[in-house]
Amino acid sequence: MPFGGGNKCGRCQKTVYFAEGVQCEGQSWHKSCFQCMECNKRLDSTTVTAHVDEIYCKPCHGKKYGPMGYGFGGGAGPGP
Repeated sequence: MPFGGGNKCGRCQKTVYFAEGVQCEGQSWHKSCFQCMECNKRLDSTTVTAHVDEIYCKPCHGKKYGPMGYGFGGGAGPGP
C-alpha cells in the first residue's frame, strides 16, 4: 500500500490518520477541520448536523435549512 493512501478529510482533502481523525456520516475529518461551515465553531458528536457533504452546528443548520414561513422568521410581512 503506498504512503498517504488513507481516508481523505471532508474539509481539506488531506490524509486523515487514525489518531487525528473524527468520523461523521461516513466521512473522515481532522479534529481541527471538524468545524461548522458557517460560524467555524468546533463540533463534536452532540453538536454536529450533516447536510450533503458539509457539517454545521445545530443553530447554523437550522438557520440555513430549517423551516421557513410564518413564525420562523421568513413569514409574510405587513400588508400594503
